[in-house]
Formats: sequence, C-alpha cells, structure tokens
Amino acid sequence: MGKRETMRFSKLAVGLAVVAAVLAIALALWGCAPKATLPDTSSAEGGATEEVASMYPDFTEKSSGNFNDTFTTTDMLNAGNRGCMSCHEDLWDVMNMKDGYKHILTHVGYDKAITYQDCEPCHRGHTALTGPYLGDLIHASHYGSATFVEANGNCWSCHAMNSAGNQGDYQLVLWDDIYDDPALGGYPNIDGNEMEQDWVDSRGFFGGFMNGMTQDSAPTVDVKLDQAVTDHDDVFIVNNWGPEVTEKNGEPFSFEAVCSDENTLTLTGVKNPRSFTKAELEAMPQTEFTMALACATNGRGGSLVSNIPMSGVSVAYLIEQCGGLADGVNAVNATGADGWKAFPPMNLEASTYTENAYVALKYYGEDLSDDDGAPMTLVSLGNPGARQVKHIQSIDFTQDESYFEGPMMAESDEPSPSYPINGMWFQEDGITAKVGETVTLTGAVYSWNRVVGDLASVNFSFDMGKTWTDVQIADQITDFDPFQWVTYSLNWTPTKAGKYQVKLQATDVNGTQIKKPVTLFVNVEE
Repeated sequence: MGKRETMRFSKLAVGLAVVAAVLAIALALWGCAPKATLPDTSSAEGGATEEVASMYPDFTEKSSGNFNDTFTTTDMLNAGNRGCMSCHEDLWDVMNMKDGYKHILTHVGYDKAITYQDCEPCHRGHTALTGPYLGDLIHASHYGSATFVEANGNCWSCHAMNSAGNQGDYQLVLWDDIYDDPALGGYPNIDGNEMEQDWVDSRGFFGGFMNGMTQDSAPTVDVKLDQAVTDHDDVFIVNNWGPEVTEKNGEPFSFEAVCSDENTLTLTGVKNPRSFTKAELEAMPQTEFTMALACATNGRGGSLVSNIPMSGVSVAYLIEQCGGLADGVNAVNATGADGWKAFPPMNLEASTYTENAYVALKYYGEDLSDDDGAPMTLVSLGNPGARQVKHIQSIDFTQDESYFEGPMMAESDEPSPSYPINGMWFQEDGITAKVGETVTLTGAVYSWNRVVGDLASVNFSFDMGKTWTDVQIADQITDFDPFQWVTYSLNWTPTKAGKYQVKLQATDVNGTQIKKPVTLFVNVEE
C-alpha cells in the first residue's frame, strides 16, 4: 500500500472512529432518558395519570412549533417540543409553587412570562454567590416527575447537540440557548461570512439556512425611538427580605424596623462625619431625574430593567455639608439597614458614589415604599441594581489599596452572565401578523455607560442577521440621557407570509454590541 493510500485509509479510520464515538454518546444520552410506561386506564388512578399527562406535550410528537415543517426541524430537531416553554407556559408559578417559599424576585417587570434566560444568570454556576445550580434542580425535578415520564420526556426535551466550533467539538446545550442560532441550519459560522453565504445560496439553501425561516433583506419599516418612563405597575422588584422574615443568621430580624422613617443616614470618611435624618434630607435641595434601574445579571432579553423618575439629594452635596472627603480617600462602600453591602467583600472606587449619585427620597413623586427601599435609597446612575442600596444607613469612604475600580462586574458568561448592553421585546412570546397589514413591535435597549459607551443606535434584522436596519439615536432623541434606557416602536409591513426571526441589536459609540441579538418570532399569515 502506497503512502497516499495509507493516508486515505487513516483518515477513513479516524472518520469512522469519530462517527462511532458520536453514536456512542447519542446512545448513552438516549439511555438516560426515562422510559415511558402507559397508564393503566382500567383503574381510576390510571385514568387520572393519563389525564394529567395529556395536559403536556408528548415529546415524541414531531410538530415543529415556531419553525416551518421542514425535514430538518421536524425529523431532526423536533423543534416544537423542546425547551422550557414547550411545556411550561410561565416559569413564575413553577418558581413559587412551594408552600411558604418566596423568591427574592417578587415582581417581574412588564408582567412578562418568566423564561429560562431570566433564571439562568443567578443560577448558572456552582457558587454560593448565585444560588443553587439550576442544572441540578432541573434534572432532579424532571427525572423525578411522573408527568415528564408519561410525556416521553428525555434528554432531548431540554437539550440540543451544538456542533459549532472545531471538528469534533460537540457540546450538549440547552435548547433555549441555541434555538435561534444559525447552527441549526448546519452552518454555524456563516453569519457575516459573505463567501460561505454565497456558496450555500448557490446550493439552493434559501438565505443560507436549512431551518425554513422566511427572510426579508429589505423590510418596509418605520422605527421611532423615545426614552419613556416605565409605568409604576411594570417596575420589577427584588427584595432580599420581607415582613415574613423574622430571623436572620440566628438573630431576631424586623423588616419594619429596616424601613422605619426614624432611621438615619451616616457619612464617614469625610472631614466632619455626621448623620442625617429623613426630615433633614427632605429640607435640602432636591434633584429630579430619571434613571434606568437594571439588575446586573439581567438575562439576555430579560425584563429586570425599568426607567424610574426619582428625586433626592446629591451625595456630592452631602459630602460638602460634611466638609469634604478626608485626605487620602479613594474607596467607598455603602450599607443598608438590613445589612446589605454594595460590594462585599471589597470596597468600590470612590467615584461610584461621588459622581452622579443620589440619596433618593421619592419614586414617581411619592415617598419610597418598603419595596422601593424606604425610607431612603442610595442610587448611582450608570450602575447596576446591586449598587443601588435600599434602606441606606451608611456611606463609608476610606483608603484602600485593593478597591474595585470598575462600576460593575466585567462582562462575563460564567458563572453569572453580565451584559453591559442589553435589550428586550415586550412581545417576547411571539406575535401573529398578516401580509400587507402593518404590525407594531415594541421593546427597549440600554447600556451601563460607565462600563461601555453611550448608546448610539438600535439595530433590527429580518434575515437571520445577514443584513441590518440601523436607527441612529441622535437622529431622533435630541436630548438623549445616557443614564436612561431607549424604548422603540417598530412598524413593519410584511410583504410575504412565513415564519420570521426578527432580531434586535444595540450598538454603543465604541462599537460594542449586545453579546447575542435578541430574537422575536413573528408568524405572518396570508
């Protein structure tokens, strides 16, 4: 056998080995799937089990859901019966279904359905900082569920195999993280690659993707931008404590005392340390402003962001009343009456609360509620929610060699994702439209401009990200406030029927974008 034949044989052997390995993995995964058993319909108990199971999708059913009925989506992807929302209409009830359990997220912004992306940021890694690991909770609850078993649930009910990357670099990923990726079409790296796009187009794959999605590279759209205030009822609420908590770390705890108007604010690390009552703060010059309040780990497309009108006293003014900062001060931390610290265990760089920071006394022109952080809340424009200290009790400036210089945790994927630029659709569950009739799509984008730059544009794509419609913020908002979010209203008149993935992107002045565009499914009918 010659050298060329030897190499060819080796490549074949390796190829067969890879195929065998992939098949072995697939069989192993299939083996871990629960085996559905038919209920005994002859008994009353069996009939009840069958009735409960019928409430949920049969995971062996090949309907394609949001995707067109193509071979790829029905026979290979089983797209209609995968992911959390194929079975759960709203994860909020699931999260709070235990008697006596109250999640610290007590109200969801815009009354939107909770999805996996909303849970994932705080429960992604094995760390005490982010709560119980979501994967452990989900696996235990589903494989112990008779309903899941009766619905023929298995690994593929929640997961997909992602082959994006180098040859043989396969990963088992959550369906919710991949369902809108180009990888579903078998061409994971095609987005933005003109040569590969042309090659695939020449082979008859419309738009370069095999998932059957309809695309429009020149949509008829009219986009309007604004910086609208969030309706009070739509503000998300996160509380570490509540009136039901009577003990903390083995010690008596009173949430009523935490929120008392008798509490004072103390400044230290200034030349003349002193305390201020709520009445004294109310008698000082008040500044009115609107601020984007957002959770630091708001999931991609998540609803944990609000544009809130506030008023209060500038921290810079309070520092002046105390004779200025003490010599050598370069760091700061803040503590609430409930014990919450702005950034444990490190201090923050001093500018976090010396620039664009306020002690807020009113939201929406009214005294703070207990949920808002009564009697007063420390807020810092351009910083995430964790820096906004409710029930503020002390602001302590200090000299520290190891203070944290950034206004927030750096952009990250693990263990808790942080998105300095983010956006959301208010119609996240999808929408139905008709050919030739204008449909209005709405949502919001924002950035923590202390981390990245001011927002510059909002971007939309109707062809899987191949082309984009860019709307410049400066063209429509002449008095743009970088510390507020931007709301958008997009009027689109579809010209052909089909299933569309309308993608949302946002770009700052430095070219930084949302890590991954946010997708809205639109079903256009004749």
